[in-house]
Amino acid sequence: MGTLDLRVVHTAASFIEAQLLVGLLESEGVAARAAGSELMDEFSAAQRLLGPTEVVVKAEDLPHATEVVAAWRARPTEDGSTGEESPEAPD
Repeated sequence: MGTLDLRVVHTAASFIEAQLLVGLLESEGVAARAAGSELMDEFSAAQRLLGPTEVVVKAEDLPHATEVVAAWRARPTEDGSTGEESPEAPD
């Protein structure tokens, strides 16, 4: 039995953002998962809500997944900025 070669395509700021990105990737035909999503106990669930979460895909899907993530990050947000711009410090 072979091993599954997974690669990180994006590190999301939160588990919720990671799940949204997983849905987007899957809608584009890329199998993806948020790291730790298979953990079911209360401690693991609480940890997923606290910090960054890696989104992983199969190595063979990485080029297409990278394009999807780049397009998602470049989309305009409600304030007109894109996800790739860093927030400006208030005056």
